[in-house]
Amino acid sequence: MRDRAIIHSEGWKAEMKNHLAKSKWILSAVAVTMAIAVLNGCGKNDNEASPAAVSPSSSNAGSGDKSLKKVTFAYAGGTCEAPIYTAIEKGFFKEEGLDVELVQMDFETLKSGISSGKVDGTVGNFAWFKPIEQGLDVKVTGGLHAGCIQLVAPKGKGISTLQDLKGKKIGVDVIGGGPQITLSIALKQNGIEPTDIDWRAYPSQQLSTAADKGDIDAFIVWDPAAQQALDTGNFVRLLSNGHDEPFKSGYCCYSVVSGAVTKKDPEKAAAITRALLKSAEWVGNNAAETAQIETDKKYVPADAATNEKLLKSYHWKPGVINAKKNAEFFIKEQKAQGILDASTDEKELLDRLFFEAIPDYNGN
Repeated sequence: MRDRAIIHSEGWKAEMKNHLAKSKWILSAVAVTMAIAVLNGCGKNDNEASPAAVSPSSSNAGSGDKSLKKVTFAYAGGTCEAPIYTAIEKGFFKEEGLDVELVQMDFETLKSGISSGKVDGTVGNFAWFKPIEQGLDVKVTGGLHAGCIQLVAPKGKGISTLQDLKGKKIGVDVIGGGPQITLSIALKQNGIEPTDIDWRAYPSQQLSTAADKGDIDAFIVWDPAAQQALDTGNFVRLLSNGHDEPFKSGYCCYSVVSGAVTKKDPEKAAAITRALLKSAEWVGNNAAETAQIETDKKYVPADAATNEKLLKSYHWKPGVINAKKNAEFFIKEQKAQGILDASTDEKELLDRLFFEAIPDYNGN
């Protein structure tokens, strides 16, 4: 999923202050931009209204089965949120005794809803860790896949490796989001500090145009926007968390459940987790059908061929044990970058954000 809102720590803001003064956005506006971005799993449709409920025909609402537990699930509209869509359309939620209402909403609505238990679950990513550090009561319960973030640059502009990015203007959909965190980790591994980059924020569907105009030199974003740029033949891929380490062996998207649900009804949290992980496994084996569902049901603003190509490129490996290990990795990396507070106890944060609703999934 595309993320979505990171509220910067003072350390992060201090580190970036001088650099951001050169940029074309104002820090006070950044907080607003980030606030509407945390939810977005991957490839949010920037033109869709929010919140908006999915039509009854695509959910179990109104089924009349009183034995099913009501669940409210939030989504953004990205390709990699496929486990949500197929859990509804293929009946995985219902098999777990869940009657799901699916709603599309911005982060501010989600933040109050999921922390209070009015929203039961969603698909999220490692950019949630900062809000959780600051007290947002949500839990990661499992990992779904790796993939869905790509860094691309226009061909013929002298940028072909990560080393070429130092001092360049890099576009992201939101400052502090998953794509920026991903690239910052990769840059540090190549001897480049995040402060050596001129970060520019644009709506995801405008990044390609900004690159064509020369306003940015490259951009990193959630699918499908980066793949759509690559498909024009005018861009080259420099990084993919579905192809490159240390990302492809981990996860970018997790099952996320309200903390209120884990306390009041841990079996509901377990049922949500099992349904999503089972659905993720199904998606990995049925990319073509999943892509058609995403397009036909209008969950994702991309054609079926694009969705299928992306889904096949992801590493679908639903699990619990390795997901917790991967969360530990991203906590450590975000603390090193100053996104998480220097005083944060990494183990305490991991214990607070990860809830073992089920012990494992097929041994993982």
